[in-house]
Amino acid sequence: MRIDVQQHGSVRVVVPPDALTESLVQEVQAVLSADGGQIGVRLVVDMSQVAYVDSAGIAFLLELAGQTAAGASRPRLAALNETVTEALYLTETRARFQVFDSVEDAVHSYV
Repeated sequence: MRIDVQQHGSVRVVVPPDALTESLVQEVQAVLSADGGQIGVRLVVDMSQVAYVDSAGIAFLLELAGQTAAGASRPRLAALNETVTEALYLTETRARFQVFDSVEDAVHSYV
């Protein structure tokens, strides 16, 4: 699967194309690692194409959120659907993320 990566000024936007499961997580990690990793990078994960997340997907998102101490550089999640939002609430992880309705709002939150 092709992971779309877009640059919006100083913010990198990663667009997973399908359900965020273990196999896709590995591909996203490979894309981020190819660019030197994501630590210190302004990152938005555009979840608009993600139908659902499994435990590996949630663990990956938590790993992303935990890699930065400063809230200003913490990765943002954008455009979550109801299923993904519910999965984050059910696993009591929703509060760990900065979530935005749109990619545009998430990108502008870094300003």
